[in-house]
Amino acid sequence: MESVELTTGLVWVCTFLLSLLCLRTWVGRRRRPDKFPPSPPGLPFLGNLLSLSPREPHLQLTAWRRRYGDVFSLRMGPQNVVVVNGCAAVREALVMKGAHFSDRPSLLLTDVCNCKEGLIMAKYGKKWKSFRRFGLSALRHFGVGKEKMEPIIRRECRVLVSCFKDQEGRPFQVSRFIQTAVCNVIASIVLGTRFEPDAPEYKEEIERVDRTFQLFLDAQPLNFYPALRHVPGFRGMFREWVEMDHKSDQWYGKFIAEHKETFDPTNIRDLIDMCLLEIEQKSVSETFVTEVTIRHIASEFFDAGTETTTTTLGWALLYLALNPAWQRKVQEELDAVVGSDEIPAYSRREELPYTEATILESQRIRTTVPLSVPHCTSSPTSLQGYDIPAHTQVWVNLWSVHMDPAYWPHPDTFDPGRFLDGSGRVKVPEAFMPFSTGRRICLGEQLAKMELFLFLTSLLQQFTFKLPEGAPEPDLSGVMGATLLPGPYKILAICRKT
Repeated sequence: MESVELTTGLVWVCTFLLSLLCLRTWVGRRRRPDKFPPSPPGLPFLGNLLSLSPREPHLQLTAWRRRYGDVFSLRMGPQNVVVVNGCAAVREALVMKGAHFSDRPSLLLTDVCNCKEGLIMAKYGKKWKSFRRFGLSALRHFGVGKEKMEPIIRRECRVLVSCFKDQEGRPFQVSRFIQTAVCNVIASIVLGTRFEPDAPEYKEEIERVDRTFQLFLDAQPLNFYPALRHVPGFRGMFREWVEMDHKSDQWYGKFIAEHKETFDPTNIRDLIDMCLLEIEQKSVSETFVTEVTIRHIASEFFDAGTETTTTTLGWALLYLALNPAWQRKVQEELDAVVGSDEIPAYSRREELPYTEATILESQRIRTTVPLSVPHCTSSPTSLQGYDIPAHTQVWVNLWSVHMDPAYWPHPDTFDPGRFLDGSGRVKVPEAFMPFSTGRRICLGEQLAKMELFLFLTSLLQQFTFKLPEGAPEPDLSGVMGATLLPGPYKILAICRKT
């Protein structure tokens, strides 16, 4: 009898949930305006959820663009999502109509971690604008975009070169060495410290960062069906997500506690100190910074600042190894203009067009964040002739912009020369937006540009990069998470000076 009652109860629960899902799906469809963007056919209740490959969503979305146009919609379970593709549509949404398209959606995975208390996922409005001004002011204070920042990056360049020399020409994976170097730059700004690559707590946090970026994609269905967090499989992912956030909270908490003990308003050492100063100088009603926001802004700067630049450098070295003729051009330019004894100043990048073009092409051919960060409409609006209701989630497909043959002939070919004009000077087309565009453009753009230039020039001055003899052809499709990582590969760093 108990078994029968349990079965009956489960049937009733499933029937109720299915009915609720049907109702939500029907209501969602009824809410679509008459001029809502077209969408691919989907399954009942699930919509296009299963049609979107978690490993290559950017490719599927770009393929749908060819059929449905620059602006189309998806039905992700009970929710509508508008996908924006191509340079013209992206600029219309994020630049021309930025006031309507600059909000962030409510997502289970970010909401459960209070990410709205940070900057990246904060709701668009007065508080966010104040927060962003504060972030930009902090970066300028510590020298980002100025010569003041270069000694910190140069120090990590020299350490990285030394690590590569220690490999003595043997095949090795570059990603972890690069990640440590890049991490130490942002750590000096945010935490006022640097880490040794084998420090246990540092390794744990970096591994959590890597896993978080991957898990965010794997657990995407939770953002559309929050009830799945109680279902086996998804329940484990949800628990892992929450546990990783808790451990990161503890890790940053220790830094914040140490800073509070040693805080001196006349000696601002890093971003945490700037946040503490903001709290001390302003009343609760005046400031947007709290002890909760310190943790979130610190982790956002640290995680995003490490992952994106590391990924771009990893792709750059791989493509240079696959294109030795272009690698030689860059090295010859460096030898002729600055030599090999001193890393060129960032201010001299205009004298090094081949080098600059190589960086730009590395960012284009493998967009680090192909789908950007999800946007959301804050009010009813229109886009390319379609009506978009308020509170509609919007995905910006930057991959479609950077792989559009209308702007980039043979887009799958690594060709830095496409960024040079007839006089050999660097030209940047409007369809180049690796840091996104508009009001939510990446806060760390200037820092990333400095790092990419200084790290890449320091490495190419000292080494020639080759793939090991007989190594299998590397997979250039990448590994998709929140960022598009190069698949694991080994490389030879051959010293140019003996």
